[in-house]
Amino acid sequence: MIVDLEHHFRLPREDAGAQVSRRWTEDGQVEYSQGNSGADIGEHLSFMDEAGIDMAVLSGNLENAPLDTVKMWNDACARAVSDHPARLAGFACTLPLGGEPAFDELERAIKELGMKGVHINARPGGLCLDSRELWPFYEKVAELDVPIDVHVETLPDGYDVLHAPWILYYVLAREFDITQQVFRLCFGGVLEDFPGLKIIVNHFGGGVSAIKERMDYYVGLFEGDVYPGDPLISRPWQEYFDQLYFNMAGRGPGLASVKCALTCIAPEKLLFGSDWPPNFENDPAALRAYIDDIRSLDLADDQIEGMLGGNAARLLALSLH
Repeated sequence: MIVDLEHHFRLPREDAGAQVSRRWTEDGQVEYSQGNSGADIGEHLSFMDEAGIDMAVLSGNLENAPLDTVKMWNDACARAVSDHPARLAGFACTLPLGGEPAFDELERAIKELGMKGVHINARPGGLCLDSRELWPFYEKVAELDVPIDVHVETLPDGYDVLHAPWILYYVLAREFDITQQVFRLCFGGVLEDFPGLKIIVNHFGGGVSAIKERMDYYVGLFEGDVYPGDPLISRPWQEYFDQLYFNMAGRGPGLASVKCALTCIAPEKLLFGSDWPPNFENDPAALRAYIDDIRSLDLADDQIEGMLGGNAARLLALSLH
């Protein structure tokens, strides 16, 4: 059973093109638009059939939208899931800094519409994930007892040095940013104060697998004294890291990132994802090949099947038919 944990759904827009587009602006920046391909549920299902995906969990990025638009997205997603319950599930859209009205809508999406979790960007309102301004949101999600799905911020602030007359910023900035968010979740007190939170970090956690060993080493050199004042966590940071889940999207069909992730992330914490339609939009065969390559990994069969769908099914309590 293949469950896709990064499968983007959007409301149709008259000003959007038919497909994902990436283009240079006059001031030399990459401009990205998802297009309307993610708005047509028929296209979702057709791609899933061709790629070999059994179930997709729909998500959308609307953190800067009005609350009414968030409600429209949640309703549209719920209708799609209701029409295709064996093929689709949904992560609620929300406004993490929207206060009680947004939290009421999140509760409606979970309790009434049946959403399986809540989807946010890695920089809500430009903040990092260990900002205390997000504590009310975490408290609400902990109360609802659903996972938080953390998507990369497409154009994060603070990485001006990466701007270049080629695609350096577009490729690296979001991955650097999601990497630092992983460490902020672990060291910044989020999982200390909300120990029951279930968090899925998209795109393998950026480059965390390449840098984690360095973090471990320097935590050791500091003899655990990694804070200038009172520590924000009471247990070894690895224990918080081991609570996190990571999806396997955002890289295309290669296995190098999967193998790198497996050096420090347990197979039970990896969740398959496509990042459709931004990735693989017109190439379902490449995604099917990626799935076949994952099946060829030197792991136990139950670990591979878990990565491809079983882990997600257990985490989200999906009804797989």
